[in-house]
Amino acid sequence: MALYKLFSCNLEVTYKSYFLSKAMIFTLFTTIINIILPFIIAYRGRGFWLKSESYFERPAAHFTYDYLLLLETDDPSQPIICSNEESLQNHGEEYCTEFEVKETYCKDNSKTCMMDFKFIINPPLDRTVTSVVLILGLDFQLKATCPLHMQSLAVVTKDFAVPPSGLKYYGDLLLQQVEHLPCIKYSVDTKYNQSLLNFNKGVTDNVVDNIMKSYFERTVTTQVKTFNSRATNGHTGAIDIEVHIRVPEMEILYIPSVLQELKWAWPQYLSLVVVFYWIINRIKRFVFNNRLLMAWEVMPWKK
Repeated sequence: MALYKLFSCNLEVTYKSYFLSKAMIFTLFTTIINIILPFIIAYRGRGFWLKSESYFERPAAHFTYDYLLLLETDDPSQPIICSNEESLQNHGEEYCTEFEVKETYCKDNSKTCMMDFKFIINPPLDRTVTSVVLILGLDFQLKATCPLHMQSLAVVTKDFAVPPSGLKYYGDLLLQQVEHLPCIKYSVDTKYNQSLLNFNKGVTDNVVDNIMKSYFERTVTTQVKTFNSRATNGHTGAIDIEVHIRVPEMEILYIPSVLQELKWAWPQYLSLVVVFYWIINRIKRFVFNNRLLMAWEVMPWKK
């Protein structure tokens, strides 16, 4: 009748020595090496600590009804300015005859996917429009991993080689980061939750430059990436300006937390510890089996 293996176990041979013996020092040294050396190798191999992390989120972006439309003409001293600010209404407000805004929500009706703007301008017949600068105020919020609430801008510019009769612009709203978001738990970053489209009464010189300078100093901004823009030529009197801005998902860069860094570093360290543990155990077995260091061998059947 054949025999079958049902159970097996290993016999453990124990080696004992005094606390200040060479064998004890050797054991402590190899144990420390098994702990420290994998950490050094993993750290020096780069990528051990997670310094940067990112995720994708569609922001909640809404038009704040603050805007500035600047049309430069062939006479630099007489631009046409349209704005919701009363301090600028005497600089071309009578030429801005129509302004329409439409926000289209996504299929789940939670966030804005598209913002459409339409301006109709009636410039004087003796002036020729040479360029357009449109600054739109946005309420921008991130609500997922790194809460952020700020007042940002969407800037659209276009130069004309010949007198225009209209402009159609299509672009995507993007998040521009100079540095990573701090991403503090249970805290909303409101550092830039102030509008830049607030003008002092009577101050109209270089208003666009002042806004853009202040906006450039921020570490987190939004910008519009041009998808397509087309100008229709012809000095017909009225100028129709249509701007369509899409709000896609954006990549958000942030500084990971300590717990997230540990979750990233732990598998790298542990994988090396297992390898070094096997190697050092082989070395210990060779040293003690061959009596290279003084230690008492205790057999399990002699206990």
